[in-house]
Amino acid sequence: MSRPDRVGTVVVGAGPAGLATSERLAAAGLDHVVLERSRVGDTWRTQRWASFRLNTPGWMSGLPDRDGFGTAQDLVDALERRAARLPVREGVEVRGVWRRRGGGYLVATG
Repeated sequence: MSRPDRVGTVVVGAGPAGLATSERLAAAGLDHVVLERSRVGDTWRTQRWASFRLNTPGWMSGLPDRDGFGTAQDLVDALERRAARLPVREGVEVRGVWRRRGGGYLVATG
């Protein structure tokens, strides 16, 4: 049995909120990892229809076309650019979180 990785903070999910959290943790110099069960922005890739458009302008979503209303693919591309600078591990499913002694937590992954 291998020794588990130890990290200060675990963020579950590499969508917009998970990546924003990771950016703040990184800016504060805190040790962390982002675990994503599939790929960055996967639900934006697989659960949106082809004609989907964001209902907020690009400046609110961090997209290059600041005044336009981006597509799901535009958002996926932006998320991938953000994730490239962050400690994201794709293909890691979180199966459970348990409290351990000493105030830490055990995060069980697939």
